[in-house]
Amino acid sequence: MKNPNRKKALMAMAVVSAVGATDVALAQQQLEEVVVTARKRTESLQDVPMAVSAFNTAQLQDAQISGIEDLERMTPNLTLTETGGLQAGSVAVFVRGIGNDPGFDQGVGIYVDDVYMNRVTGSLLEVYDVERIEVLKGPQGNLYGRNTIGGAIKYISREPTEEFSGGVEVRAGEFDEVRVSANMSGPIFGETLLGSFGALYNQRDGIQTNIVNGDEYWDKDISAYRGSLIWNASDSIRVKLAADYSNNDSAPRLPNRSGVDAETLAGIDFFSAGASTFLAPGTGLYDTPNDNSLPRDVDDVATTEGSLLNQFQIESTTLALTVDWDFNDSWSLKSVTAQRNTDHTQPFDFDGSPQQFIHTINEREFEDFSQEFQLNYSTDNVNAVMGLYYLDGTTSFDKNLTTQYNRLLAASQQFKDTYRDDREVTSQSVYANVDWNISEAFQLSLGGRYTKDEKEETQEATVIQTFYALALADTSFAGIQAFAIKPGQEAVAAASPSFFGWATPFEEALTVTRPEDTYAKDDWTEFSPSARLTWFAADDLMVYGGYSSGFKSGGFQRQSGLSTAFEPETVDSYVLGMKSTLLDGSLRVNAEAFFNDYQDKQLATLSLSLDSADLVESVGNVGELESSGVEVELTWLPEVDGLALGLNVGYLDVDVKEYASEEGDRADTTGIGFSPDWTVQARVAYDFDLADLGSLMIGTDVSYRSESFTNSPIDLTNTAAAEAQIQDEHAIWNAIAAFRSADGHWRVAVEGKNLEDKRVITNSYDLTLFQTAGYNMPRTWAVSVGYEF
Repeated sequence: MKNPNRKKALMAMAVVSAVGATDVALAQQQLEEVVVTARKRTESLQDVPMAVSAFNTAQLQDAQISGIEDLERMTPNLTLTETGGLQAGSVAVFVRGIGNDPGFDQGVGIYVDDVYMNRVTGSLLEVYDVERIEVLKGPQGNLYGRNTIGGAIKYISREPTEEFSGGVEVRAGEFDEVRVSANMSGPIFGETLLGSFGALYNQRDGIQTNIVNGDEYWDKDISAYRGSLIWNASDSIRVKLAADYSNNDSAPRLPNRSGVDAETLAGIDFFSAGASTFLAPGTGLYDTPNDNSLPRDVDDVATTEGSLLNQFQIESTTLALTVDWDFNDSWSLKSVTAQRNTDHTQPFDFDGSPQQFIHTINEREFEDFSQEFQLNYSTDNVNAVMGLYYLDGTTSFDKNLTTQYNRLLAASQQFKDTYRDDREVTSQSVYANVDWNISEAFQLSLGGRYTKDEKEETQEATVIQTFYALALADTSFAGIQAFAIKPGQEAVAAASPSFFGWATPFEEALTVTRPEDTYAKDDWTEFSPSARLTWFAADDLMVYGGYSSGFKSGGFQRQSGLSTAFEPETVDSYVLGMKSTLLDGSLRVNAEAFFNDYQDKQLATLSLSLDSADLVESVGNVGELESSGVEVELTWLPEVDGLALGLNVGYLDVDVKEYASEEGDRADTTGIGFSPDWTVQARVAYDFDLADLGSLMIGTDVSYRSESFTNSPIDLTNTAAAEAQIQDEHAIWNAIAAFRSADGHWRVAVEGKNLEDKRVITNSYDLTLFQTAGYNMPRTWAVSVGYEF
């Protein structure tokens, strides 16, 4: 390991992941230098004093990474999944237990070519036309956009090249999947104007089957395109215009029941269906009891809301302009201007049964404009970056309809039409980071970010509630009981011999219409400092320790016409790490220990209020968490030509120190999700020559995760609900065999993922009466053929 100020021209530009790659480096039995831009400049991974994992195109291919969620099995203490326990098409990301809990801003920033993805919707990215992906761990507020309280994921696409090149890959596999990706790049006008274009089409049959009518869900129908132009205006000015478009028109993944409160459902049955037994046939609100069954198979779903669910769609467009201007050898300026628009139709059928409990349909439009100015300074002893960041994000709802049926509310039914729902967030920040080489052996890094976030929300809604008349009946076993009567059957009930009178002041169904409007506006400011000391103990050994802080702005709780603000959450993070390259460059060992002090944690709970006959979401700051752990990432090229071994180990301990509630401090009875104690990944790859034909790589990898909750918070006193939201301890085994032709043009691979067909919950949601969950992918296989020129 050398001084971090080595010249960029001398750096090897090939990027190799922390779990090994199969190229010429294996034959040489010496690890290539990994180059990253984690500190917004190009430098060796081994010179960056933070936990960073980086994966290049070849390594992503050999690890069968087709979607961003597959990265979960590539680096320790990372949870990355679709929010399938509640809604399809959105991403949940947690790094070291910090991320985006349902209903809140994301805590791990996702960036595509320096453009911050301000929404979890549309950020479940397909991996294509990519140069590399970097995963940065810990708060990154001193260098990156808003809300990087837990870390950042950088998706870096291919740059246009000065020579004409391109490629195409076709993959076919399980569930009749067809995936076609293609890219081309090259000069348009000499070296002055360069261009590139990438495209993806992915189609797959459904994995879930609706047992009501046999329809399939959780299929794929995705198309995506990306293009860029680079204008080398002069030796010092470079302009890049990039655009991407994606359309997800799939049949969505549906939540699957994982738990049911059968006792409460039985009580509702007695209240709302029992009238048919004790008064007169047909007087009950419904004739069949509530369904409290669980699916026989994790891929069995049940719904009668097909016309609602088939409206699902996500369509996103991004346009970005990047200007790089090198004033001289020391100073440079970078400007990134971006506009991202997303149209999203999201249907919800919450209960996981063919009966009607509650469903919602949202049609939303997101518009996000961002501007970043970044000033860089570099000398032999100092590297500094200073910047301004601005984000204006708006959300408007074209349709927001929610119906809560009497199966959920027992004696009433509620329909809510939120005909206006406008939300805007404005984020402004100033940041700076300075890396000062005090001597050949020591580097001091100081950083800070000042952020001001402002949010404004306006909602206008009409609520229509129907309250059913309650007839008193004299039962043979429980005395006089009240029963809800179906509208129009009041006279039939009154004529029954069991009729004893009315429990309500009204004797027929009563409909009440009321407005429910809310308005809220607030702003929050925070200064987030960081400091780090790095010791270059030897050419191939670096030791560092540091502190960094993170900030995520507050928001609003909206309920029954009232809107109240909750406060931001913050984290103070302390790390001690080392990076080393040993055994004459054939072994890389990186490790980091961390401790996070998490203040004013934001969490939400959903419950059914019997008083208001409404679902009540409680949102706010609940207290303090502490998390600590250690990560080790190892890559080894032993003295066997073509053999590469990788091992990653992560340990995480999350301790709830304080959890405020109306009942008092519930810290001892609250569980936090997405925080398995152990995450381990191991990989073996062997690459050998096939005479003059080319080479064959045979690889296998195993990803292990210990038991963890899949939602937050978890009420540990409700054992049944807690058990319905647990991801079991498991290991996922994958394997691949890939042939590469001697001329480097052809690649043919046979791929298998989750070979033991291990199915576990990845995301869940608690609706009080029942819990719903999303599961991981089943066993799949595929054959791919690729050609590059």
